[in-house]
Amino acid sequence: MQDYRSGKKSLELACWVAGAGAFGVFLRWLQVQLNFDELGLAEPGALPVVVALYLPVCFFLFQYFVRRYEKDGLFPPEEFGACFSNTGHRLYTIIRIAAGLIICLGAALLFLQSETDLHASDYRILALLAFPAGLAFPIWLGSANRETQLPSWLLCLLSFLPMLFLAAWLIICYKLNTINSVIWSYIIELLAVTSAMFSFFRLGGYVFEKPNGRRCLGDCLFSAMICIMALADERYLGQQLFFIGLAIELLLCSWIIVKNLQQAEKSPQKEEEKKKNTGGFETL
Repeated sequence: MQDYRSGKKSLELACWVAGAGAFGVFLRWLQVQLNFDELGLAEPGALPVVVALYLPVCFFLFQYFVRRYEKDGLFPPEEFGACFSNTGHRLYTIIRIAAGLIICLGAALLFLQSETDLHASDYRILALLAFPAGLAFPIWLGSANRETQLPSWLLCLLSFLPMLFLAAWLIICYKLNTINSVIWSYIIELLAVTSAMFSFFRLGGYVFEKPNGRRCLGDCLFSAMICIMALADERYLGQQLFFIGLAIELLLCSWIIVKNLQQAEKSPQKEEEKKKNTGGFETL
């Protein structure tokens, strides 16, 4: 269903994600300014509660959009090429390449900036994993436009690299904050990295032949929002570029999925569940 209505739906969702992310940056910035003292210790206040409530509100908001599309009979295709086809405009190519290059640039900057850091080895490992992850995304997404698909093992490898990078980031973030008793000082980064990792896991499901379009779209929308929100915290510029690149990649994937929604009377997933509940009668 590639028409004006689909483009309008994609633009609507992109505006919601950008607006929610920008407001999240404002809330997080207020929290950092008002609820942390000069030593970085948390002070009592209402903003932590507001931020804690804001995240699930955004999550359920994006789930609402996904359910609304289902009520209209629109579902993401289950085939990788059909779901992520991004032909028809050169802007798609520019954005996916730019997002990957932003992550590669962040990897180079992090490698150089962390030279004198106490945890330089951890940051350099993260940078070395981020570089191939940044290169993999535009190739992976661009392969959806090919008439002849890349080998399945190569597509699986390309989708695995971002997951590996984010899993390493999650471990390193936890390691660097093991003795930090102020959870609010790093919890947003931890949630953003975890959410992005699960989103790329959902995206990789299409090439591992385990697609779940509904959860993939919802996770990508929420992850893009919280990656934008995480920019309010102070960290190395390279890591900030990681979040910018990830937000662009996930938002682009969401845009493409919505653009390629297909009209269907019933959800393919529900049909599959119905067949499974027949006790083998269909097979017989």
